[in-house]
Amino acid sequence: MNRWLGFGLLEAIISLALLAGTGLALLNWIQQSLQSATRLQQAEKEARLLLTAQALMELVNPAERAEGSLEAKGISVSWQSQAVETPRLNTAFADGMSGTWQVGLYRLAVKARDDELAVSISFYQMRTGLKSLSQVGNSP
Repeated sequence: MNRWLGFGLLEAIISLALLAGTGLALLNWIQQSLQSATRLQQAEKEARLLLTAQALMELVNPAERAEGSLEAKGISVSWQSQAVETPRLNTAFADGMSGTWQVGLYRLAVKARDDELAVSISFYQMRTGLKSLSQVGNSP
């Protein structure tokens, strides 16, 4: 009676094929994970730039500066504004501001760039703009 000890050629080929298939699946999974991590890092950089650009845009009064640019710590933000409707006169505000003001709603096209992170974004923002008519010398 002949007893075979160990693996035969057929068993070795099958085990190598299974190992190769498992290895390919593992490499594919690692590649997808790395691509997801890269996309996540890019999205995080863009989100950080967006928040910074929005904070810088809080300094902008589109009624007084229709277009321009700001720079802070390697981040540059430029904008162009367009009135959504004709600005209106207003003489009373809830916070006690007095005088005659021109109030308008503006749509700002904003472009932001961070040279350090090598990221650029563009977005639109709606903002109100105030212009004191007493500063200009006009009175209604």
